Amino acid sequence: MTDVFTGKIAVVTGGTSGIGYAVAEELLKRGATVWVIGSRQESVEKAKVSFAAYTNARFAAVDVRNNAAVEKMVQDCVQKDGRLDYLFNNAGISQKNPYEESTLDDWKEMIDINLWGVIYGINAALPVMRAQKSGHIINTSSVAALFGTPYQSLYVTTKNAVIGLTDCLYYEYLPLNIVFTAVCPGDVATPIFKGRIPEGAVPVEVAARIILDGVAQKERMVVFPEFMREVLEKCKDPVFRDMAHKQAEADTRAIFESPEYRKFKAAQKNLR
Repeated sequence: MTDVFTGKIAVVTGGTSGIGYAVAEELLKRGATVWVIGSRQESVEKAKVSFAAYTNARFAAVDVRNNAAVEKMVQDCVQKDGRLDYLFNNAGISQKNPYEESTLDDWKEMIDINLWGVIYGINAALPVMRAQKSGHIINTSSVAALFGTPYQSLYVTTKNAVIGLTDCLYYEYLPLNIVFTAVCPGDVATPIFKGRIPEGAVPVEVAARIILDGVAQKERMVVFPEFMREVLEKCKDPVFRDMAHKQAEADTRAIFESPEYRKFKAAQKNLR
């Protein structure tokens, strides 16, 4: 049976590491032509080596904070491959620290990458998809945005905005045969955890398959792992939600009060 991605053209930002890398690899395996986009030329060069066996892989270093660079990314894709079927706005950064330790510069960086990067991607891709009368834009958010995770105010603010934007555009563009999907992962076993993989984290290869299966079904929102769906359902009960948030706050505060974290923050301060 032919996979829905066979012969399709896809762009994956944040494609040189983590979930983006796994999604790019899975797309390549399923027969898509994939533009693997990284923020730094160094990471792109490493991806070229990793994906050397795939003749259907393309590569570019693009700063998603730069609108002109994102527009050129889409233009180069269409010029070389003739169309753009899937855009995965996956590039993003995370944050976990008390609100008062966050600076306005931290806010700007988070918004520029996590939100403006998505907006720039959408703005560049939509004219192409409207002209070809089809397309699918996938925006990476997070389960944290659905849960309102304590100590992640900057991150959750931007990821909530991504969900809201994706929801609005899903219904606006569905009649034009352009689909929007928000991806909301929970913990995924990627290098972001620096070896301390949380219990229950989804293997990154599995995460990629879950995402692409949801995209293939044109789902409005893809939420995983499964137990997080159950938690979110239970959070409709205010009592359970309050209990869950208090536990999350206490668990995270314990991390912040640990000697390892204080040492880490002191080292960061010295680097400034």
